[in-house]
Order: sequence, then structure tokens, then C-alpha cells
Amino acid sequence: MSKPINLQLDPYPWYEEMLKAPVAFHPQYGAYLIFRFDEVRRVFGDPDTFSSAVYEGLSEELAFGDQIQGMDPPRHTQLRALATHAFTRRSVAELEPRIQQMAHDLLDPIMDREEFDFVRSFAIPLPIAVIADMLGVPKEDNDTFKEWSDLITVMSERLLTGMPDDPDHVAAMRDMRAYFQRLLEERRLNPREDLVSKLAAAEVDGRRLTPLEASNFCLLLLVAGNETTTNLLVNAVRTFTEHPEQWELLRSNPDLIPRAVEEVMRYRTSVQLMYRTVKKEVELGGAQMKPGDRVVLFMGAANRDPEKYDRPHVFDITRTPSPHLTFGHGIHQCLGAPLARMEVAAALQAMSTRISKLHIPDEAELVPLSNFNMLGLQKLPLKLAR
Repeated sequence: MSKPINLQLDPYPWYEEMLKAPVAFHPQYGAYLIFRFDEVRRVFGDPDTFSSAVYEGLSEELAFGDQIQGMDPPRHTQLRALATHAFTRRSVAELEPRIQQMAHDLLDPIMDREEFDFVRSFAIPLPIAVIADMLGVPKEDNDTFKEWSDLITVMSERLLTGMPDDPDHVAAMRDMRAYFQRLLEERRLNPREDLVSKLAAAEVDGRRLTPLEASNFCLLLLVAGNETTTNLLVNAVRTFTEHPEQWELLRSNPDLIPRAVEEVMRYRTSVQLMYRTVKKEVELGGAQMKPGDRVVLFMGAANRDPEKYDRPHVFDITRTPSPHLTFGHGIHQCLGAPLARMEVAAALQAMSTRISKLHIPDEAELVPLSNFNMLGLQKLPLKLAR
């Protein structure tokens, strides 16, 4: 195996090796690692055999088990329905003009610079502004939201790898819940046209959500609408800097933007892996699994499976779109997928009309995220040709 930092910066050589075997037990993970498209898709699509409740048994303070991505039916089905309407294609389409304007507003000060950090100047503030606007929280809290979102992502990694609770994380989680519970109570008294107001009034089976359920929902939407989209944007721009001919093709053919979005998500997947727990005996890829076994699904590898894709290691924005697993599959398919697609498309549209060439300075060092299950960069320095 390569050095960890190289795996986090470019895991694909390792994936290419691992794709030669459908399933492999890895002692370091204490789990079966699943790489091929068909097997990953099968696990996603079979919640009766592969449970999403991988956060069970945690302290009440963290209570990740109360979030819908860590639930199985029927409770998952009931709670997911509450948020689904906010992320339909129709509701997201109504946001398109506002998101496009946000993208151009972020580019305005950048265009006067010789060099800038794309992560801090664009990829972080755009999704934060969008999800904060949808939730209905004050704009002045956007920086705090980013800190919380990063923290939740780090906490998830610690919990899934068996690391003990961090007292600072527990305290921060308490602060996050208290913030949203205050906001939810305010919206119960003075509702507005925003997601927090809808959650404050929502009912499941004739009862309103508890303060814990409602605040956890807010935390889920905060992360789902922020961290993943930031990394999608970073990976898109990084990929186009490596393939300048594709950037020129996009600039001359803006109709290719929807295909380009799908190809970026397939080629350089932001969320690289997810976990499941086996609920009953099953055979998968030649491996016999028993209840309690853990599996790790590598969507990043599945999206480069040569049995699924022609020339999987080639970045081609003219590729006929085909199903990928970037947003999962089945009942847990990412709620925010339409919104993420919209934000990446808006970014590519704005940038391709104003920037002729994207270039990473030769002396720049690309430092990956410290979170092992996310593919992205801490900084992405860019030089522009206007």
C-alpha cells in the first residue's frame, strides 16, 4: 500500500489493484472491503441484509444513531420523507438563478487577483451560503456553520474507526444542538418560508419531532449541503487543471456542463467510502459474511470499475452519462444530490464564461484532507487567464 498521504491525494492506483478482486477482508479496517460497481450497488440496494445503523452504541451526547443516514426502515423511511420535498429537482430548479448569482458574486473579487486559493475563496463559501439560505439561518453565522460541518465530519471518522469520544467534540455537539433547538423554537413561534420552520412544524405518525430529532436533522442538512459539495467543486477544478483540453471544450460547448458534472463526480468521487453492518448470513463476491461483520463500500473505486465503464481512467466530458455511485444508491441515496449538481453546474457555468485557463502554480503543494473517507484538498492555489 502507498503512503497514506498519497492514498488520500490519489487513491486510484490502489483502487486499480483492488478492483482485480471483488471483496477483500482487511485487518486494518476490521471489515470486508468492496470495490466493484455491482457489489457496491448490491449492498446499497439491500438494507434488509446490510444495515446502515453503524453508529449504534454511541454516547447520548453524540447520538449519531438519531440521524437518518444511520437508520434502517421503517424509521428511516418516515424521517426521510420530511426532507425529500426540499431537494426535489423542481424545488432545486427554483433556486438556480440565486445560486448562479452567488457564483458570479464570489468570482467578482477573484477576477482582480493574480493568484488565489479556490477552496477558501469559492468552494467553501458557495455551498455554505446556499444551505444556510435554505435553512433560514443568519448569514453572519456562516463561518460558524463551516466549523461545525468540518467537526461533524471528523467526529464521524473517529467514531467509525473506534476512537474514543473527544471532550471538545462532545461540547461542540452540545453547542450545535442548542443553537438549532433555539432556532427551531423561534420558528415554531414565528414561522418563515425556510427548512427550519418546516422541521419545527413537521409531524411523523401524528407527533412532532423531538428536539433531538429535529436538531439532528438540521445537522444532517448542514453537512449534506456543505462538505460534500465543497469537495465536488474542488475536485472539479483540480481535474480541469489536469485536462486543459477538456476545459477549452467546455468553454466552447456550454451545453456539455451537465455531462461534465456527472463525469467529474464519476472520475474523482468526493465521498470515497461508506460503511454497512451485515444483518444476516450472505455471500458476496465469493466471501461468506455473518451477522455483525462490517463492510466498507468504496464508491471511488466502483466509479472506475473497468467492467462497468469504457476507459474508466479517462476524463471525458463528452462521455454518455451512465449511472455512478457517487451519491449512493437505494433508500439512502443522498438527499442533496440535485442541489450538489446544481451548485457544481452553476460554478462551471460562471467560471467557464470568465476564465479562459485554469492553472495550478508549479511550486504549489497539494495537501489532501485529513479525513480519510473524503477526497479533496485543504488548499487549491490557482492562477487565472481571463
